[in-house]
Amino acid sequence: MSIIDKVKQLISIMNENDLSEIEIQEDVTKIRIKKSEVGYTHTISPVTVPSLLHPKLEQAHPSQALPKESENFVEIISPMVGTFYRASAPGADPCVNVGDFVNEETVVCIIEAMKIMNEVKAETVGEIIDVYVNDGEAVEFGQPLFRVKPSTKAT
Repeated sequence: MSIIDKVKQLISIMNENDLSEIEIQEDVTKIRIKKSEVGYTHTISPVTVPSLLHPKLEQAHPSQALPKESENFVEIISPMVGTFYRASAPGADPCVNVGDFVNEETVVCIIEAMKIMNEVKAETVGEIIDVYVNDGEAVEFGQPLFRVKPSTKAT
């Protein structure tokens, strides 16, 4: 069963049982769907279990924010294919701008996939130093979206 079919099935289960949130984990994939006032949001992220995964499988599922070893920054990457939006609604201020400090829970953008708006969190602490994608552009799974200068500063 494809990820899209699983998401559709989970939304159906949520509607039938009047649930507001559901999360499942299978093998190396974790799916979380949450119903809000504006609709559904879902997150599909790889789960890293080093002792169980073959090294080639680990390479196929990049983490959300991985530091480049030779450079002093972290990239926030797209967890899915979809349309990138800097703001949560048309005409609203961007979620983050260059120079903003973020923490692990800071929503940095929205990715629309299958008419579902998905919040993407920074999953790192630091300062946004670059935005790689323009508002409304299509993004791919694993595509870098932002560059962050890591920091220990509290946000």
